[in-house]
Amino acid sequence: MRDWTADELKSIAERLRRARINAGFERASDAARKFGWSYSRYMNYENGERSVPPKQAILFASAYGVTVDYIYFGKRDNLNQLDGTQALLSRMVRRVPLVALENMAELKRIASGLEPTSVTVPVGSRESIPERGIFVEINDKSMSNPREPISFEPGDKVMIDLDANPTPSDFVLALVPEEQTALFRLYREVGRAEDGTITIDLVPLNPNFRTVRISETNPGQILGVCRSIHRIFDLAPQRARFG
Repeated sequence: MRDWTADELKSIAERLRRARINAGFERASDAARKFGWSYSRYMNYENGERSVPPKQAILFASAYGVTVDYIYFGKRDNLNQLDGTQALLSRMVRRVPLVALENMAELKRIASGLEPTSVTVPVGSRESIPERGIFVEINDKSMSNPREPISFEPGDKVMIDLDANPTPSDFVLALVPEEQTALFRLYREVGRAEDGTITIDLVPLNPNFRTVRISETNPGQILGVCRSIHRIFDLAPQRARFG
């Protein structure tokens, strides 16, 4: 995980506080109670005393209806009211492609830079959407682990930012030729060759599933990075399970 400076931690903490208030939680304790978070641990983040890990950033972004990029860098600040009058809960929608992990032909098209042709689903404007984003639906228990801060269950929809570059501890969508479907896994860098080639482990949260390695001898491609999680089909941001 990146080492943040004291000033960066202060800025992240302020954006987190601002996101919470604009999401309707005047007090941090209200948000912690609503989402089942540890209040003391959350306040370590909002006070800038600890850096926010990627897993927690996804959790907070989904809960408050902002992007991970906003929390970390202040990008795509959707907290400002539109036209000075429309609030965050505007009912305008955008349609986002929903691609099955088994649809390798479509995912290979997307990986080559072509536009998705899959069925699209509506997303309200309260949800910040990457410029090039798709949903994929979790289809197994490989990322299910109740002991983890975030657990992905079959049927969950995951927003993938196709333009984002992964960093360790991100959740990523990957294509590995030897696999029958695309993989949604935790991204971990385990080595780097002299030519700069990175060896990557795609790690399941469920220990009953195997880790898949991308290397010079087992090539693969990272398609994008997870930015938010949704549980119900109308794609309102998932909330109750976070914590």
